[in-house]
Amino acid sequence: MFLSRKKIYINWLKIFQYTFVLCIILNFRSIWLHTESAAWIPRLVKLLMGLSVAGGIFAKRKFPKRVFSRCLFAMGIMTTYVSIWYLCDPLKSKTIFVILLQLLAIIAFCQLVEESMEDTMYKFADIVLIIAEISLFFWVFGSLLGYIHPTGYLYTTWTGNDSLKRAPGYYGIYFETQSLTLFGLTANKIIRNSAIFTEAPMASMVFSSGFWVELLLRERLNWKRCMILGAAIISTISTTGCSALILVLGMRYMFTRARTKEIFGLKIILLSAFFVVALITLTFLVRQKLGTGPGMTRMDDFVAGYKAWMDAPLFGNGYGNSDAYKQYMSEFRRYNQGFSNSPMQILTYGGIYLFLPYLTAIAYGFFGLMVRRRWYKMAFYLIFLYTFAITVCSFNMLTFYLFICMAKQGKTRRIFYEETYFPLEMQLR
Repeated sequence: MFLSRKKIYINWLKIFQYTFVLCIILNFRSIWLHTESAAWIPRLVKLLMGLSVAGGIFAKRKFPKRVFSRCLFAMGIMTTYVSIWYLCDPLKSKTIFVILLQLLAIIAFCQLVEESMEDTMYKFADIVLIIAEISLFFWVFGSLLGYIHPTGYLYTTWTGNDSLKRAPGYYGIYFETQSLTLFGLTANKIIRNSAIFTEAPMASMVFSSGFWVELLLRERLNWKRCMILGAAIISTISTTGCSALILVLGMRYMFTRARTKEIFGLKIILLSAFFVVALITLTFLVRQKLGTGPGMTRMDDFVAGYKAWMDAPLFGNGYGNSDAYKQYMSEFRRYNQGFSNSPMQILTYGGIYLFLPYLTAIAYGFFGLMVRRRWYKMAFYLIFLYTFAITVCSFNMLTFYLFICMAKQGKTRRIFYEETYFPLEMQLR
């Protein structure tokens, strides 16, 4: 009697794609990247990112000739542009070369490894959903109810005042980094769900990005996934996340086609009612936010950032030069001098020169989306830009990836001809 052995097939391409997506998530201010006790983790993430791109290229092996040529051209343009930025940067920061390597890795991934932007973001949502489920469990039964107690502590350097802060942790997969009084309605402070990230706004943006994928990019809605991600967003108690949640729900409903005239009429009525309720809710959230310390800090950031940018409008004050805008910050925030919005940070560090690629990607991408009438994807990028404007995420891999994908949307015509495929070994000769 012979037992047949089934050959186990491993899809290495998917493994490398998921690994790259995981690196993007960890790079987005995960707490392990901002602690002195685990300095090896940032290097590990960079190594995994490079290995996932190289492994993905060799797992795929064959590419259209024009795609490979376009990838090399884009990488050459990016290298030249960033090199000029380094030469014009007053501080000549070595981190600029790290940013360049990340950009080149993302370009190579987008052109040679991933199937499509949607496929990559589906994988992103899969991983984020797992993080959301774990964080909600510990947030409810640990942070709120106290049934589960912290198993250790981690000291994070992400504080805004150059000091260390102790963050209670649960089995190394959930951390308590922030608390607040909920709109002044509660006597005691409530722990915000920050999952594995340095602060709740970072967790909120990651959860929100997964929520947008489920609601705007997937062909079929899975309400269970949407509800879990929506609950995770609310648990961060982030004004940005909650307002983006309301906006994306309105966009989804607005772009959904009505099957009959009666349903269309009802949709108009409900949409009008939703708009009024959403406007009232957003006004309440904004007023509450602006009336608190964090809200005043955000407003002060725009003022301080603008003044610092005016000191060096063309090439900025130098990458990482936080003193350039700290000198213009108000006295009330001397214990919290961390920046909180991306546009002013970009303009302060690199001036118009550094801001131009972001602006070009937006203009070029939205033009292509409008021509092709890709309304759902346009809504996805609009919500992303909204959160980008009021969250400090200028130089994170997720931000780079979405801006590069946005720029790729600028192709408005398809060239119909037979693709020429040839092995990677021949392309490298």
